[in-house]
This record gives sequence, structure tokens and C-alpha cells, in this order.
Amino acid sequence: MWRLSGKQKIFEYIDHPADIMLRVYGETLSSLFINAAKGLYDVLKPRTKSGGSENRKTGVLKSSSKEELLVLFLNEILFLAIKDHLIFTDFLINIKCSRNQNRLKYNMTGKEIEMLEREVKAVTYHRLKIEKIGKFFQTEIIVDI
Repeated sequence: MWRLSGKQKIFEYIDHPADIMLRVYGETLSSLFINAAKGLYDVLKPRTKSGGSENRKTGVLKSSSKEELLVLFLNEILFLAIKDHLIFTDFLINIKCSRNQNRLKYNMTGKEIEMLEREVKAVTYHRLKIEKIGKFFQTEIIVDI
């Protein structure tokens, strides 16, 4: 994982010809998913609402691969940002992986937003691969704008 000014990077922008590409890092699979959510929110550039109420969302997602699970999770929070005008700041994520099924259980707390400054259509599967490099997890995500 790269370091910048003594802090650990959790994501960075990568040049991409048409869309936006992020390289995301995490010490654990759960932290990789959380950092990917923070990267997506950075792309969306939400404008927060002053005095908005606290909101909680819980849920379970299932998939056949870790990569599919990540895309499902990111598209879920993208949907909530667009439809319900919610951005989450606190995440509790539990991921269980087996040969047959991967399961993500989430409990998120966040707040209402006024608007999103950038329109994002979806998070894509294109070139998506979660890798463990040394002690860290890493992936590259392409966001369709």
C-alpha cells in the first residue's frame, strides 16, 4: 500500500480513457470494501445537508465471487445515494467466503445529502479482480460516468 504524507492511502485515481478508474487498498477484505465505498463517494462528490437526521441501513448480499460481491455492494450504496439521497460514513461489514458462495452482511450509518455533483451510472465488472499483494488487498474499479 502506498503512503502519502505519513498517511496510508485507501484509494487513488488511475487514468482511464472514458470513465473513472480507482485503485483501492485494504488491510482486510472488509476494509477494501469500505475503502472502495469511500472512493465511490469521492467520485460522486455529495453535498451534505446541514442538520440532516442519522440513517441506518442493514442488509445481506450474496454472490458467487468476491468481485461480484464488491460490485453488488458498491451499486447498492450508489442506488441509495441516488434514490434515497443517503451517504454512509460508518460501516460495519462482515464478509464470509466459501467455494460456493460469498456473503456480505452490512450495517451502515450515514446522513442525508442535498445532491450529488457528479452523475455515476454504475460500477462495472470490467477488469475487476481482487488480489492479495503481500499483506494487503488491492483492486481496480471502473466507474461508468
